[in-house]
Amino acid sequence: MISYKILIRRVHLYLGLLLILFFVKYGVSGFIFSHGIVFNEYYKDKPQWIERFEKPYDLEIPENPNMREIGRRILDDHGFKGSYGAWWNGNQRIAVNTFSFWRTTRFLYYIEDKRIAAEDKIFRWDHFLTKFHWIGGYQQERLLHDGWAFMIDLVCFSMVIWVLSGIYMWWQNKSTRLWGSVALSSGLLTFIIILIAM
Repeated sequence: MISYKILIRRVHLYLGLLLILFFVKYGVSGFIFSHGIVFNEYYKDKPQWIERFEKPYDLEIPENPNMREIGRRILDDHGFKGSYGAWWNGNQRIAVNTFSFWRTTRFLYYIEDKRIAAEDKIFRWDHFLTKFHWIGGYQQERLLHDGWAFMIDLVCFSMVIWVLSGIYMWWQNKSTRLWGSVALSSGLLTFIIILIAM
């Protein structure tokens, strides 16, 4: 019968191995978020969007529209599939973004003018990597999208497990308690100071 100490070590180890690429990409994309100004400066003179088309389009918008349904209708009318988000600024424009890790296309519907424009976003490696942080949720129709959302949930759960199991394993090793206490206390103090100061 496996002991609970070995079980904790195995869970700590195998969760890390299972999710190793997820942790790496969160580290890389988090770094890009912190240094976004550098990447924006590099891309500032490059085009951001390429026009796909602009044409007349008449879509009846109800008084209290369901934006998921409106977005799906716009995409269906133009032969687009996949994950998307739809927003209405409350005035005269509805935006629908289709997105994947590799490509983003947006549709802009101008209600008063009864016209629609579609644009493809120029590929940027920094945007590709930061999409790992915000492409999630279970609201999309695709099973693979739900699978991705589940993996993100597992990563979040595993981070908590890693912290708790790591603290447990550290405390079991008496020779590391002193310096471990210094490291833990320093981290907590730094977090609290920054949290209060900001």
